[in-house]
Amino acid sequence: MKKFIEKEAGVINSADLKTAKGKAVYWLFFGILVLCCVTTVIPCIWTILTAFKDSQEIYKEFTFFPKDMSWTKAVSRVTSAWSQMALGRSMINTVWVAIGSLVCTILIDGIGGYVLSRLKPKGTKLILALVLWTLMMPSQLRTVPNYISYMSFPFASGDNGINILNTYWPIWLGAATGAFNVLLFKSSFDGISISLIEAAKIDGAGDIKIFYKIVVPLAMPVIIYISITTLNGAWSNFFGPYLILKDVDKMTTPVMLFLAKSDATIQMNTYMMGLIFASIPPFIIFALFQKHIMGGVNVGGVKG
Repeated sequence: MKKFIEKEAGVINSADLKTAKGKAVYWLFFGILVLCCVTTVIPCIWTILTAFKDSQEIYKEFTFFPKDMSWTKAVSRVTSAWSQMALGRSMINTVWVAIGSLVCTILIDGIGGYVLSRLKPKGTKLILALVLWTLMMPSQLRTVPNYISYMSFPFASGDNGINILNTYWPIWLGAATGAFNVLLFKSSFDGISISLIEAAKIDGAGDIKIFYKIVVPLAMPVIIYISITTLNGAWSNFFGPYLILKDVDKMTTPVMLFLAKSDATIQMNTYMMGLIFASIPPFIIFALFQKHIMGGVNVGGVKG
């Protein structure tokens, strides 16, 4: 096994498959991957099939495949879940939350990364150290202080601040507090040639113009990556909206799914159909932009 671990040209190649040890290692890895795939895919398949089962099939007969998967029954399940769980309204709310989170993340974290990378004011090293330190802080420790600050937000209404609870602003601003995105932006901006920025300054461009005319286009792979992860994170965010939002008309899809779980009038098959609806947008985003996800990580992690 040590021979395969220390190899530089890949763990297994065509020559290794001609030996008994090579075949053993190959089938070992293959079996592990198959097991991982099965444990990941089976719950998803079970959720989809359960959405088309009757209550008797779920609780009494315990069948894996539903007895009736007709088109009429499928439409009935979809319309029932859509109306009973108010998925239309909650999905619109979730889209609104995701868009606001994306805008705040790109603007705040992008500008923060640019300041730490290129402007470097006094105290940059201290600020960078504090940003790194927040990565080691459990997010639960910030819950109570953030909640108190949202009750009296200091940007308005004089000394007492303004209560921004039950609005989307705490969720939007909370999405932009990720230190990882700031560091990812900084790492990407560090790889931009300083000669481009100096040439722009000679031509009379200010810091803001340099940021959105030069820096942002060159950092587009990282911006795409952060946009995708931010949208996925905002779509699946449960704790923030559950803590902040009080009006049912403002609640997002994850919160509505949680509330529906304790509703005795909503059956298990209807609930599973709601889970399917909630899973479709992240799946589509990942399927369409998975290359950008890996490309953003590679570009953000390599300088020059």
